[in-house]
Amino acid sequence: MTQTHRKHVVFPPDTLRFLEDYQRKHQLPSFSATIEAAALALQHQELRQAYAQYAQDFAQDAQAQTEAEEWLDFPMEAPQDQK
Repeated sequence: MTQTHRKHVVFPPDTLRFLEDYQRKHQLPSFSATIEAAALALQHQELRQAYAQYAQDFAQDAQAQTEAEEWLDFPMEAPQDQK
């Protein structure tokens, strides 16, 4: 069962134009669907940033890499090209 909640929001004219154009361009059925798509895009952006931060932290944590290799029984480093 899906619950809906009404919210009153105010956008600057340029933001409103962008959202209306986005709705038309992507043939979204309603302005609510447009806002939902925008929220989903923000969630994806935050997930990408979080994964990138995790990858950066993991790359700098030798102990975590060693533990992952032991747990997975799989080397975590890419093999070096042999010449």
